[in-house]
Amino acid sequence: MTRRAENNRWELTHWGDRSVPYGDDGEPVILSFKDGRVSGHAGCNRYSAAIVFGPRRGEVKVFRGITTRMACEPRHMEFEASFIRAFEASTRYRLDGESLSFESNLAPPLEFYRRPLD
Repeated sequence: MTRRAENNRWELTHWGDRSVPYGDDGEPVILSFKDGRVSGHAGCNRYSAAIVFGPRRGEVKVFRGITTRMACEPRHMEFEASFIRAFEASTRYRLDGESLSFESNLAPPLEFYRRPLD
């Protein structure tokens, strides 16, 4: 899993019934994985955390991360805080072709789509 995740960027495309920021509504949520870390744009700020895939297939542990401290529109900041809580609560992942999802008992699955590295 690690190598496949590291060779791509992943854009959040679906999260239950929430509206995912994109385009005029804000930058997309994009995550990249490298050397046991996840980093990217969380909706308003840059985000980084340690992540471990395994030891069993489909298991994941996301550690508490850090963000930059830029102020954005309140709805983007609210989305970002909810997204980070849900992502860090993830205990399972599923890789299915071009999609990668993270699941927890806290929120609906976070569904990402593969975006090749530039």
